[in-house]
Amino acid sequence: MTTRNLENITIHQFRGLKELELKDLGQINLLVGVNNSGKTSVLEALSIYCDPLDLRTWLITARQREDVYSNARTPQLDALRWLFDKETAQTGTILISGDGSFAIKKMKAMYDDIEEMFIPERKKQFVFMDEQISEDEDEQVSGDESSLEIRKGIDLRIELYDSQPRLFDLFGSEIPDFTEIYHLWENNLSRLIPAKREPRLLVSVVTPTSHRSNIGQIRLLSEAHFHDFKSDILGLLSQMDQNISDVTILLSPESNSSRFNIYIEHKKLGLIPISAFGDGVRRLLHIALKLASVKGGILLIDELEATIHTDALQTSFQWLAKWSKEMNVQIFATTHSLETIDSLLVVAEDASDLVLYRLEPKETETRVVRHDWSRLKRLRENLGMEVR
Repeated sequence: MTTRNLENITIHQFRGLKELELKDLGQINLLVGVNNSGKTSVLEALSIYCDPLDLRTWLITARQREDVYSNARTPQLDALRWLFDKETAQTGTILISGDGSFAIKKMKAMYDDIEEMFIPERKKQFVFMDEQISEDEDEQVSGDESSLEIRKGIDLRIELYDSQPRLFDLFGSEIPDFTEIYHLWENNLSRLIPAKREPRLLVSVVTPTSHRSNIGQIRLLSEAHFHDFKSDILGLLSQMDQNISDVTILLSPESNSSRFNIYIEHKKLGLIPISAFGDGVRRLLHIALKLASVKGGILLIDELEATIHTDALQTSFQWLAKWSKEMNVQIFATTHSLETIDSLLVVAEDASDLVLYRLEPKETETRVVRHDWSRLKRLRENLGMEVR
């Protein structure tokens, strides 16, 4: 049996999650539970665990629940702090461990609030001029106190552990195999974000509304075309509308803009921009493109059934189950829908294809009840039990 990227995951500390353990993970892993039980937090924790050294992943994850176009978005550093299990008002810790073929066996992150005096860019030229004048007058004067301002930030320390057996120092503390420290200052994060770095596992997120944005969709579709996956994506879209015959990238001759868009070739309606279709088609296209972009990695889907009509669930999930295997993509998805669970039960073939985890928050931990495909099938088909 091939070892999966993730076989077991324990989220010891992340947001409000405590000692949440997902054992014997499958190909498709469903997360269910009451509102505010931590389902979305599990997806966020997995996103960071799989790509811990890319600060863009951290910042996107921290603000993913917010409306992109809102004027009242949480400041980036404040949003980042809320990912942590706070120990004091100025410090916090994230701790996640797991096993499987992925190199990282444990990730620990800590932050501390910091502040410093600095000279803003807008004042530096004036300070420089003052210093030149001082030199001419044989004076030793640097920027005065009026040039200085206080800025606040955090020290983010990330420790990664991949060695087996563990290494310990003389005091019995584990020695990380890799440590990185980032100094992050408010209102100055864009300059400090490094490129993607190893170790990392390809991971992508589908939110309930991410299909409505055209950003990145063209690149994803281009990649799918180059990797000869476009025809299979068309097979999925035809489940929603059998008149869809092609999907392509075009520049409208009627527009003064130089911006390209995704168009669908429809047998009855002709060429139509993807934005003119309903959310169901757009979301399925988005999921398919995301799946293709993380071949050999992890796909995280929040509210799997969102915008997909119940009549299309089974055929859509059949496609998803098939291609997640073909591309070796492990899926983690949240759902509130019994129809979704039942549809996946039909398309799954064995106990490792589908695993359901029910999250039950307790005072000191998040309890998890695990049902594999065989048990879930008995509970639903024979007993008609509520498993959400």
